[in-house]
Amino acid sequence: MTAPWIAVLGLALAYDSLVVAVGAAAGEGALLEALNTGRFTAHAVLTPLAVVCGALLLGPGRRTARWAWAVAGALSVLGVLTTLPGLELEPRTWADTLRYTDAGAPVAAVVAILALLAIGVVVWRRHGVPWVALGALAVFVASALAFRVPPLGNLGEGLMLAGLLAALRDWRLDVNGTPAPVPAAR
Repeated sequence: MTAPWIAVLGLALAYDSLVVAVGAAAGEGALLEALNTGRFTAHAVLTPLAVVCGALLLGPGRRTARWAWAVAGALSVLGVLTTLPGLELEPRTWADTLRYTDAGAPVAAVVAILALLAIGVVVWRRHGVPWVALGALAVFVASALAFRVPPLGNLGEGLMLAGLLAALRDWRLDVNGTPAPVPAAR
């Protein structure tokens, strides 16, 4: 159940990277601004899916799924309401790339990553699987550094996805449907 949502996040990251990659070739203007509006919309709406992906590793129960989806839904609404109405995109260049940026803080995305970090710490402490916590920490640190070096934001997001995938790899469900770490290969 988690893997398809990780794939959605991966597609959003690929879209983000593609827009940045074609920015200089497209040049400033309405087309690139529209593509970058899509980047900000995807971040506002989809970043909270990371909470669902992490939470579903806590347990397969409906209760876990319900609260994870409720939190993700609330964060998506918050992201849309705090990001899109005041979105004022300005062109910015860095190392031969061109993108549009916004001065506003992505409050919902930050809260989602902090929630993912908390989930990751619980998974690590309970089951010895560190990848969710390490991926969340990586995206948090990389996003802070991205104000100076923009590609670090995408690198951090990639590391977050890698952390989710590594955690998924290290988990299986036992006969009762309870998540359990996969024994290490010998």
